Amino acid sequence: MFAALPAYGHVLPLAPLALAAQEAGHQVEFAASAEFAGRLPGEVVNSVADGVDLQRVEREAASEVTDPQDPLAWPRAIFGVVTPRYVVPTLRAHWSATGLPDLVVHEGMNVGAGIAAAEAGVRAVAFNISLMPPAFVRDLVRGEMGYPTDTTIDPRPASWCRDDPPGGRIPIRTVAWSDATAARPTWPDESRDGPTAFVTLGTVSFGAVEVLRRSVLETADVCTRVVVAGPGADFDRLGSLPEHVHLERLVDQPYVLKNADVAIHHGGTGTVLACLEHGVPQVITPQGADQFPNADLLVQRGLARLVPNVASAGACSAAIVSVLEDGDLRERVDSVRREIAQMPTPDEVLRMLTG
Repeated sequence: MFAALPAYGHVLPLAPLALAAQEAGHQVEFAASAEFAGRLPGEVVNSVADGVDLQRVEREAASEVTDPQDPLAWPRAIFGVVTPRYVVPTLRAHWSATGLPDLVVHEGMNVGAGIAAAEAGVRAVAFNISLMPPAFVRDLVRGEMGYPTDTTIDPRPASWCRDDPPGGRIPIRTVAWSDATAARPTWPDESRDGPTAFVTLGTVSFGAVEVLRRSVLETADVCTRVVVAGPGADFDRLGSLPEHVHLERLVDQPYVLKNADVAIHHGGTGTVLACLEHGVPQVITPQGADQFPNADLLVQRGLARLVPNVASAGACSAAIVSVLEDGDLRERVDSVRREIAQMPTPDEVLRMLTG
């Protein structure tokens, strides 16, 4: 079983490993939600009870925050306290009806899946969906039920992990995932010379319509082809856009990144790693969650430019031109791309887990 909280950024990082398991002949279940049925390897079952949504979890988490001044109190309440209450009994009931899996691979924020596996005596391995070290993530989300999983699959490049304790870390190569429903954009005039850009605020855009519109318009000023994606974006509020801007709710991200010269995005971990996998320079406008530390990390490593939400006119277009013209930055990005390409593939990691 592959188990994730039912949100794109939690589910999709596990999909390439789940596909490797399916193609190797293993029986695969994916605990997520009905929204993902038919779009992931294996049979999709619920990871939380029906009727439990993000709004309900957030309301309950608010009552669990005992120290509002602690920046870690909110994620700890959500991931360490509230969501396990719904995940553990859901998986327990599913396994009671269908039988136990031999192995559970759960994304690192889905503490409840690890707890359910430990209670059932099933081996469990976490999958780090953060750019933070696995030990930090475990401490971050360790709640009233603890955190029972020691071994973590980790997609971060090895050069980012030199100060981490080596025990229990299984490196894995980032492989961008796209399901069969995703679109491959085309443009009215493919022959026009100039850079191609990918713009997104991810699958949860935090209502940042003005930030997205600014990013799109300023990108269109300096790029010939612009792909804008995001299931959570309110495209109807973007207004009139140039004809070389292509809007899609859900795109084939690997296809787009193979053809992109620059990515302008929110700084979500999945998008960051996918861009690095393809050697695409990044301009980041963080909106929430782990996006601010992700942006800081990439800027510190000389791999991206940061454009804050409150920025002067032209700041985004200037950042795009800067990364396109900065040969040293592009070489650093390519160096990370080569490093990622040397990491163990999902097939190889699967053999480590099941051999």
